[in-house]
Amino acid sequence: MKSAQVLSSALFLLVVGVSAAGYAQGGKEKKADPSPQGKAAGADKRAQTPAPDKGRKAEKPAPAAATRRNAQAPKPVPAREVKVVPNRSAKASPSPMARPQQVKASPPARGKTVAKPVPVAVGRPVAVLPAVRQQRAQLEQRRTVQYRTRLDQQYRLGQQRAAQMQQQKHLAQYRAQQQYLAQLRAQQLRLQASRNYYNDPYVTAVPVYRYAYSGYTRETNQYGAAVLREAVNDGYQEGVRFGQADRQDGLAPNFQNNYAYQDANYGYAGNYVDQGDYNYYFRQGFQRGYTDGYYSRSQYGTTLANGSSSILATLLTTILGLTSLR
Repeated sequence: MKSAQVLSSALFLLVVGVSAAGYAQGGKEKKADPSPQGKAAGADKRAQTPAPDKGRKAEKPAPAAATRRNAQAPKPVPAREVKVVPNRSAKASPSPMARPQQVKASPPARGKTVAKPVPVAVGRPVAVLPAVRQQRAQLEQRRTVQYRTRLDQQYRLGQQRAAQMQQQKHLAQYRAQQQYLAQLRAQQLRLQASRNYYNDPYVTAVPVYRYAYSGYTRETNQYGAAVLREAVNDGYQEGVRFGQADRQDGLAPNFQNNYAYQDANYGYAGNYVDQGDYNYYFRQGFQRGYTDGYYSRSQYGTTLANGSSSILATLLTTILGLTSLR
């Protein structure tokens, strides 16, 4: 009995040993066999492997240097996304692509000052630069000095004409001439007063009108335009008076022969516009006023309640021809 158990154990150990040896031998065969027989077996296996498709290019391995450069290159930083805000004030479009969009501005960096836009006042004149203001002040001073000299000469000439009218017994003309000379004398006295040219309102106001006559174009502000209106209206009033005087004295109508038309400085203060401009518009009014006065009609103007005359507003606008610059 004991011998049978010993024999069974020996057979079991023998079977286990043979299995272990076979397992170990199979693992060694899986490794590359350096022997000629192993190499031949490996060649047979490669020959049995199917060849790659000729139409498909085989991928070439990247060079080792390029691989190292790619590995050392820094990773690109993703760009900062810009937030796009749709413009809600715009009208909705049927297509999303047609909707107007605006880019939201990023906040300014610390330590930097962002200049705010200067608000533009619509309809208000721009301030006059100091250099331009100084030039206008000098121009006004020259006008005054030149006109003062011119006015003195015209006043003496007017006195001589008045004496001739008195000798010729043209009493109506003489009275009209004396009234005209009285106005010129008042203008002489006003010109003797001191004046601050730099702070004059005309100097600090920008041009807002353009006017043209005899091929010349001028620009002026509201103060110069007011002087031109007075020139036309004063010319009309004086024309009415001298036209009536010529008719009363029995003289033929001739507005150009009158001293008032030749002088044309009645009411001019020597400022805001050139003397030649004032003379031109004064004569425009005088010619029409003389016709109404001589023929006792109101074709170009009307008679006011105080007895004075005024040119028609529509005609005044046409004669001046002022064009707004704004």
